[in-house]
Amino acid sequence: MRHRAAGAARLLALAVLVLPTRCAARESLDTERMLGDVIQQAAMDGAAGTAPGGGWGVLPQVGYSPDKGTNAGLKFTDRSFTAQRMTLDVEGSYALKRQRNASFGLVAPHIFGDTVILALQGEYLLDPTKEFFGLGNNEVGPDPLSTNEYRLLSLLGTVAVRPRQLPRLTLALTGGFTDVRIGRGDLEGSTPSTVDVFPDLEGIQGGRTHPIALSVVYNNREEITRPTRGWNLIAKVQHVNRRLGNDFQFTRYILDASYLYPLLTRRQVLGLRVGGEYVASKRGQVPFYELSSLGGAETVRGFFLDRFLGRSRVMINGEYRLGLLDFDFFDLWRVRVDGVAFGDMGRVFIDRSDLSRQFRLNPDTVPDIFRDFRYSYGAGTRVALGEAILARIDVGFSEEETALVYLTFGHIF
Repeated sequence: MRHRAAGAARLLALAVLVLPTRCAARESLDTERMLGDVIQQAAMDGAAGTAPGGGWGVLPQVGYSPDKGTNAGLKFTDRSFTAQRMTLDVEGSYALKRQRNASFGLVAPHIFGDTVILALQGEYLLDPTKEFFGLGNNEVGPDPLSTNEYRLLSLLGTVAVRPRQLPRLTLALTGGFTDVRIGRGDLEGSTPSTVDVFPDLEGIQGGRTHPIALSVVYNNREEITRPTRGWNLIAKVQHVNRRLGNDFQFTRYILDASYLYPLLTRRQVLGLRVGGEYVASKRGQVPFYELSSLGGAETVRGFFLDRFLGRSRVMINGEYRLGLLDFDFFDLWRVRVDGVAFGDMGRVFIDRSDLSRQFRLNPDTVPDIFRDFRYSYGAGTRVALGEAILARIDVGFSEEETALVYLTFGHIF
């Protein structure tokens, strides 16, 4: 009983944390990470032995932050939602300063003998004080140039195929709609509204898009919440065309590669991720909120979300992960707690000429490339409920900010 009570206390402590804010219409690779989870789940189903209650998890969150005030939310995931082992993922939060988000995901991974995967994802976001720092690798921070109200509504459907001869590989087609609305928002202090200060900024009123994306995912890791070795490779092309009823027209290219390597024992793991993104379009055809972004829990921790915006980006993330605790929470979950130390680096490029000029390598350009990179470092913890939910808490440091706290779900890579 003492062991179970200690486990309950540890889990309760996790519930009192600051909630994250996700405010971006741009491609986030959530669909591809979901497909990677399906690949790993299929591999685990074929292996002997599973953790007790590992298929589902629920995590309440209650916290306070200066930008949102008091806030609360809930995260629920069930990887055996029906007899066909569908996955249901639901998440929602609300803050007293009117920030709110709600999202769901429904995945059917065993269509036509495990060769076809169907998925449906939906999301709603509202932030009345979304921060805007300008474009490029600027020195504006840590205070934003302006704020605005940001509303997002999206619904995406995915059809993916897993070749029988290559079960670790998935080919996917994703389509749907995204509606973004930008407004003046709730002004605080002397910070003006983005709508007033930058009225000619592309996409300043928002707009509708119907993105179509093709992606390839390869994942040969052995677990979802505590992987210790292997690759996760993602290649994606997303296209938005005015002829399909879109308000804009652009094409996005994404490459994301990461590798985990165990050190001596499975309780110590080194991880490295390299990612790149390029948004191609004619002038005036891509809204500012669809530009490549750096900053926040998924890219360069230690900077605010969307701190740097440009036509393209490169980034590198490194992590050292150490297994700390394993215990059973009653008969519901096998809870695992890990510690993490990390370092991130990356930069954005404003346009194609900037990109080509910086990477025309010679003794004169190499110092410029690294001078414009932004660096961050920090530490955090990971708390896994079986193979259902992984809560990720990171504290990031950079030249602009000290001890930025992020709470989100799933590994950064």
